[in-house]
Amino acid sequence: MSQLSDLELDIQTKLLRATFIHNLAFFQQQMPELYEFYKDYKTDKVKLTIDHNGDTNLVSNGNLMYPDSPQKNSQLQVEAYINNPQQFVNVLNFSRSSVFKHSEQLKALYDYRKDKINTPDSVNLLKLGDQIDFMTMIGLGMGYQLEELFNRIDIRYFYLWEPDADVFHCAMHIVDFRSLYKKCENLSGALTIKIGGNENHFVNEIEQRLQSIGHFNMARLYMYRHYNSEETDKGFKNLTELCYRLSNGWGFFEDEVISVSHTLTAVDKKLPLLKAPESFTCELENSPVFIIGNGPSLDAHLEYIKANQDNAIIFSCGTTLKAILDAGIMPDFHIEMERVAATYEWIDKVGHKDKLKQIKIIALNTVYSEIYNLFGDAYIIPKPKDGGMDFLYEFISEAEYPGVYACNPTVTNAAAAISIRLGFKQLYLFGVDYGYKDESKHHSKGSMYYQKGFHGFTEKMESAFKVKGNFCESVYTTQIFDVARASLELLLQSSPEVTCINCSDGAYIHLTESLSVSNVSKKVEIIDKSQKIDTLLSAAFSDEVYGKINFNTKFSSKIQEFEKVITLLAESCKTDVNNRRELGRLFSNQYDFIKQFKEQKETNVYYRFLHGTLNYFQSNIMANVFYFIDEKQKLDYINWALEHFADHLKWLILELSQNYNKPSKI
Repeated sequence: MSQLSDLELDIQTKLLRATFIHNLAFFQQQMPELYEFYKDYKTDKVKLTIDHNGDTNLVSNGNLMYPDSPQKNSQLQVEAYINNPQQFVNVLNFSRSSVFKHSEQLKALYDYRKDKINTPDSVNLLKLGDQIDFMTMIGLGMGYQLEELFNRIDIRYFYLWEPDADVFHCAMHIVDFRSLYKKCENLSGALTIKIGGNENHFVNEIEQRLQSIGHFNMARLYMYRHYNSEETDKGFKNLTELCYRLSNGWGFFEDEVISVSHTLTAVDKKLPLLKAPESFTCELENSPVFIIGNGPSLDAHLEYIKANQDNAIIFSCGTTLKAILDAGIMPDFHIEMERVAATYEWIDKVGHKDKLKQIKIIALNTVYSEIYNLFGDAYIIPKPKDGGMDFLYEFISEAEYPGVYACNPTVTNAAAAISIRLGFKQLYLFGVDYGYKDESKHHSKGSMYYQKGFHGFTEKMESAFKVKGNFCESVYTTQIFDVARASLELLLQSSPEVTCINCSDGAYIHLTESLSVSNVSKKVEIIDKSQKIDTLLSAAFSDEVYGKINFNTKFSSKIQEFEKVITLLAESCKTDVNNRRELGRLFSNQYDFIKQFKEQKETNVYYRFLHGTLNYFQSNIMANVFYFIDEKQKLDYINWALEHFADHLKWLILELSQNYNKPSKI
């Protein structure tokens, strides 16, 4: 145990102060929001101290945060992390048969790599000293481990979240953030620092960062947690559980071709489009809305729904239709969102054709347009971040016809988003399970999912994990269902005026009130319900927006210019690449190339078409590259994969020109 002399203590104090001032000057230049926050900041609970060993340390409530040497402790922690890093690995799984061409091509990337090197484990880049593309750190502490990491590893993009503003203020006396920033910058990357907030903000901002730099950067996402606290534990748990949400769901080129085709057909039919919410009022806003999903718990709800079908606005969601029509329940609206042609086939097999003609259908603009012929009145809603709508917005006002957000990934999400956009404020969820207790009982027993002739026949639903149940400890769920649950939670979070009662015996949904159907009171009859619904629809939807524009001709005229864009992207794949670092720079350049089209409404559709395909191919190529140790094998794979990607891009040119005005092929 050593004590510092007064002179040593004075020198140490001045050095700490000099580092702090140096960081303030850096933040003023590069991160002004941090400068403004910390220029006059006073710590409250956590402070710097000189401990019994003469080391600079942190003290909180009279207790040292580092019982031993903070610097040595951090060095040992980094060494342990390098040997056994916590990381998210982009899992490549192509067990099912491919439906779209892009799926076949992604599987080819996987098969080619597996033929060359078939191992279940990818390489530990940290031990090899290779560059890391993306790393997050939760909790900074004094920051010695941050400096140690940057001394030992090249890190291109680094995202730091320190929940405690006091702790970061103390670290500003220890860490030279300017030098770390320069190291990232020299690798064409960036250092991002987030102070305060919660675990949801943390994950959301990582997603925003990936949208800016390209999702291939999380083909391998390294996650470092320096210390344990309630906030850092929640953040770490949230990130590890939700990483898969950041690594898929980007869409793809062929999907956007279908979207444009179906949107053009809907426009040609002059189907009314949903207007902005401020342009109409909802007389029925306080009437209960029943959103009916096809989960297994629906069977126990059918009797109550039938008894109250005159007392509520009923939204039928996708494959729910057969179960409720068979039960004698007549929905006010049927909601569809799937763009594939196979949806027409199953609706046609539902039967009840006379009843279908009495039902109003509301669908996303992407839906296979022949479906509208099976129903009565048809209406469309604009799907955000969609090729078809991005094209229409070149000619119509997005402010007057804004997209309906949180309408993915399931039709129950679409129904909830539509009902709220129409002005309804009292939602009841029936059969919106987003999970199941038995993998062989995954939908309502009257569902077509159990009929072998149905394209979606599923004897046993393969679950990914368990989540908290609404009326039980836990239920099985899938990635899609879990994303759907999160999407609904985000919708409700943005709509605090809405009350949502969850009667479904499935996954627990935050911001809903769990209430068993046996405890739901009988509702009061809605007088003149049909007339009031018609009045609402007349005010909320309009076909006048289309005017006399020939949208088919307008899109056809864009194809030649779009082909030039795709050709340039394909040509970029011929760039000489000698290692994985250069591959990352090439991918960044490609991503920046397509991002430029996002800035203008006349070219935004180019970005929308290419964004998903680029993310999927770049992420899958990069994920496969991580399995190679031998540099020659790695380089051979990179060159083959780039040529393979270029060939797919050239194929997309034909796909667009030949099918933009044809319906879905599946």
